[in-house]
This record gives sequence, structure tokens and C-alpha cells, in this order.
Amino acid sequence: MPNDTKYSLRKMTLLGGLYVTQFLGLGFILTAVPAILRDQGSSLSDISIVYTLGFIWSIKFLWAPLIDRFSPSTSQHYRSWLILLQSLMILSLICAAVLDITSQYTLLIVCFALFSVFSASQDIAADALGITILEPQERGVGNSIQASGGFIGNFVGGGVVLMTYEWLEWTGSLLILAMATTLPLVNIWRYKEPARAANIDHKNVRYRDMINFFKRPNSGRWLSILLTYTLGISIAYTLVNPMLVDIGWSLDEIGFATSIVGSFAAISGAVITGLLVQKLGRKRSMMLANTLVGLSIITLFAVAQGVSHTVVIYCSICFMLFAFGANSTMLATVMMDNSAKQTAGTDYTLQYSLSSIVGFMCASSALLLAETLQYTGVLIISLGVTLLSIMLLKINGRYIE
Repeated sequence: MPNDTKYSLRKMTLLGGLYVTQFLGLGFILTAVPAILRDQGSSLSDISIVYTLGFIWSIKFLWAPLIDRFSPSTSQHYRSWLILLQSLMILSLICAAVLDITSQYTLLIVCFALFSVFSASQDIAADALGITILEPQERGVGNSIQASGGFIGNFVGGGVVLMTYEWLEWTGSLLILAMATTLPLVNIWRYKEPARAANIDHKNVRYRDMINFFKRPNSGRWLSILLTYTLGISIAYTLVNPMLVDIGWSLDEIGFATSIVGSFAAISGAVITGLLVQKLGRKRSMMLANTLVGLSIITLFAVAQGVSHTVVIYCSICFMLFAFGANSTMLATVMMDNSAKQTAGTDYTLQYSLSSIVGFMCASSALLLAETLQYTGVLIISLGVTLLSIMLLKINGRYIE
């Protein structure tokens, strides 16, 4: 195997481990913990506090410039941040493991909030490292690993651990998650940022760089694409679980279909799209991914109308999550392209946060709209938004290679 191929594989392995482990704990907190709390008799208002922790990831742009500018090490900028933040993620999980889930709920929320901050910050550093060390032709595969890592982390942390919770119990579950989170530390310790990455001047990074981002050439064109590209899939995905409940599926059936089978479909979509980017180019791949999103939304109309045939539902869910994986990979790839190496963490995180906040707001509104428009009406909106994003990409995406 050629040395450059070995080096590329090392980079992908490093980034893959980082992306998987940041979502192991987060998947457990946002998916498994609410179910565990409800089983313990907690009120819905108490459980709702857990869900708000996910919003921390949407506002991480507030401290991204600090990670770009400052570093625990003068020579290994992002690597040193990753070592520190990965260690703090592990420590917060261990602290949560020794707490009682009911009598020490407030302290538990503090631990989980800290984990959310640490994992969001680790993501800033991991994204920035990826931008500085991945060659343009590697970014498609690199971002397929990023998207797949998130799906795998959620699958294990939110699905597998919950399924084994009866035997592992609270302390055992969290300690296993903490142990799994230590695995990437081996690769981080062994990895050295190349000179071209470590020698980038970060001293002049300021908060005003976020404003300067919008003054770059084609920034307005890109913003129109960024803010609409994931809206269709965000709205449609929010409707899936309530629709399945309404047609009589049990929570176990829903969890297996969306978190386990669906995760493999999403990973497949991310990986295949990442491999096709170099052949098709950025713009064509983005249009293909959102065309798949549109087609997958169309398949959900049958579920919205009450069709309960198992094969139809599984095909719809897998198609939608396959498109979700493709969509996520392509957006991340072009966001990397639009990030300067000096302000890598700031630029990428700002784009992520803008897309995430708009998506979060629209997804939250989807269920409210479903009360009056029914599921079919909201799916029509999500399909319309997807078609709009394809049109904007065709019109404003001329500069995207």
C-alpha cells in the first residue's frame, strides 16, 4: 500500500473515532435517558430538560473562535484541544455514572450539560482538524465518515445501550460508554499535526471573522443554499415516529426500524455519496442527494395515509434515511470547502449552526402544523422546500465545483 494511502487511512481512522465517540454519549443522553427517566416515573417536564441539552450543539458557534485562536499547545493546535476535550467527555460520563438518576437529578443534568458542551467543542476541533489535513479530493470520503460516525454513535449509544440497559443498569451503561470514548485517545496521542496544519497562524482570529464570512464572494448565494438544503428532510424526519405511533406500531418496533435498521441505511447513503463525489462533482452530488430526499418524502405519503404494511414502511424509512445520509455528507463536504484554514473551526461551525437552528425551528413547527394540515399537508410543504433547495442550488450553485 502506498505511503500516501496509508497516511490517508490514518486520517480517516482518526476522524472516524472522534466522530463516533462524540455521539456515543450524546445519543445515550438524548435518546436513551428520556426513556429510562420515564420508566423510573419522572414527569414529562423533567424529561423535557434533557431534550434542551441538544440545543447546545446549535449554539456552539458562540465559542468556536476561541478554539481557533487559543490552544493548550503551541505546536499541536487542534490535536491538543482534542486530547483535552476527549478526556473531559470521559470524565463527565464517569461522574454521571456514580450519580443516582432520580435523587441526584439536578447534578446529573449538570454532568450531561457539561458533556454536551465538551462534545460540541470536540466537534469544532475535529471539524477544524479535518479541514486543515484533508485534501479537497478526500473531503467527500472524510465527510461520509463524519456523517456515518454520528449515525453509528447514535445507534450504539441510543439504541444498543438502551436495549442492554436491563442487564447493565445505570452505572454499567455509563462506564461502558466512558470506556468506549477513551478508544480514540490512542490515535490522537500518536497523531502529529503536519507542519502545514500546525503552522497556520491563529493569533489574529477574532469574533468579527464570523461577520467577515458573509462578506466573502458568493456568500449570499451559498447562504440561500445552506439554509434550505436540509429543511425538507428535517421536516419529514420529525413526522416519522408520530405517524408510526398513529398507525399502531409499538415503541420497540419504531426503535428497531428507525434506530437500528434505519441507521444502516443512513450509513450506506453517507458512504456511497462520499465515494461518488469525486466522480460526479460537488454540485451534481448535492442535487442528486436532495433529489433522493424528495423521492423519499413521496414514499412517506403512503404512511401518512395510514398504510401499515410492514414492507412498505420499512422501505420508506430506509429510503428516507439513505437520503438523509447522502444529504448530510454533501452539505458537510461543501461547508468544509467554504471554510478557511486559519478560521476553520469558526467558519465550519457558523455554517453548521445556521443550518441547524433553522432546521430545528422548522422541525419543531412541523408537528404544530400537522395538527391543522395533517401529516399529508406537512409532507407537501417538506417536498416543496426540497424542490426549492434544488432550484436554488441550480441557480446559485454555479461556483460549486
